[in-house]
Amino acid sequence: MRPTNLTVDMMVDQANEVVKKVTPAELMQIMETEEIFNVIDVRQSNEYYYGFIPGSVNIPRGSIEFNIATESFWETEGLYMPEKKETLILYCKKGKRSTLTAETLMSMGYEKVLVLEGGWKNWELTYPDYCDKNLEMLAGGPAEHDDGGGC
Repeated sequence: MRPTNLTVDMMVDQANEVVKKVTPAELMQIMETEEIFNVIDVRQSNEYYYGFIPGSVNIPRGSIEFNIATESFWETEGLYMPEKKETLILYCKKGKRSTLTAETLMSMGYEKVLVLEGGWKNWELTYPDYCDKNLEMLAGGPAEHDDGGGC
């Protein structure tokens, strides 16, 4: 039985025992291969618009369980839905949300889930010229944005 009354930091510490991390350099190496992978930003959409790893998909942590295996979500992104054996690389601002999300995806049967060590901040510092922004959304963008989810 899992302990109760855990703090967020305690939950992250527990997840860190089973979640594998990659450095920005290791992620860049993966991105330069022909391996099938998805980079998923689990921050809120308004955080994502200000800066993200090129090619990443934004699925906020609060809706990942509902969207990760939903064909229509991936079609909207113009991508194929990932198979459970494919590599998923997660990141958030500093690494805590993505670590908790990785543990969740592993419990859903995803076999190769990695977390970017230090999150977006580490990537941005390591590769400042390899970052994108969603200028349309920053300028007001479409009136509606659906993060999906079943709640």
